[in-house]
Amino acid sequence: MKKLKWFLAPAAALLLLAGCGGAEEGNSNSADDGNAPAGQQSAIGHGTEDGAIGFEMTDDGSIEEASGIPEKEKAAILESFDRYIDTFNNGDIDGYLDVLATGEDAYDPDQERAAFEQMAAQFEKVERTPSDMTVVSYEESEAQLFANLETTLVEKESGESKTEKGRQVTVFTKQDEKWKVKEVYYVGNAPGQ
Repeated sequence: MKKLKWFLAPAAALLLLAGCGGAEEGNSNSADDGNAPAGQQSAIGHGTEDGAIGFEMTDDGSIEEASGIPEKEKAAILESFDRYIDTFNNGDIDGYLDVLATGEDAYDPDQERAAFEQMAAQFEKVERTPSDMTVVSYEESEAQLFANLETTLVEKESGESKTEKGRQVTVFTKQDEKWKVKEVYYVGNAPGQ
C-alpha cells in the first residue's frame, strides 16, 4: 500500500496562525524565522526545527499507528491526552497546566496561565473535540499523538459561534514518570472541509 508522509512544516503552522489571528498587529513572527520567539512556547503551536514531527497516511486516508508501543504506555499517553483536552474544555487552568511539560524546551507555566486567562476573557466557550487519536511515534521518553480536532468558539461579547476543523500532532515527553504535553502542532483544514 502506498503511503504518503505528511510533515507539519513551520510555514503551514505560521499560515494557520496568521489566518486565525484576525488583526495582524499582534503577530511578531514571520515566515523568515518560522518559530515562536526563542525560549517561548505556546499551546497554539509553533514551527519545527528538524522536520521530525509528522504522521503517515495510507491511500484510504487512515493514519498509521507506530509499531512496538507497549500497551501500558499507549494507554497512559491516551489518558494524558484525554486529561489535556478535558481540563482545557472545562476551564480547569491548574489541571491544564499540570499536564503540560515544563522546563527547558517546554512550556512556561506563567505564559500559559496568561494565555489561558486571556482566552477565557474573550470566549464564553472554547471546546475541542478530538477523534481518530493515534500514537504515530513512540520512544521510551517521547511520543507523538495524531488527532483530528473540531474546535468550537463562542465569543462572549457577540455570542457568535464558529467551528473549525483541523489536524493536530501532540508531542509528549516523560517527566516524573508521567506523559506530559511538550509541544503542539496544529494545521487547520481548508474552509468547507
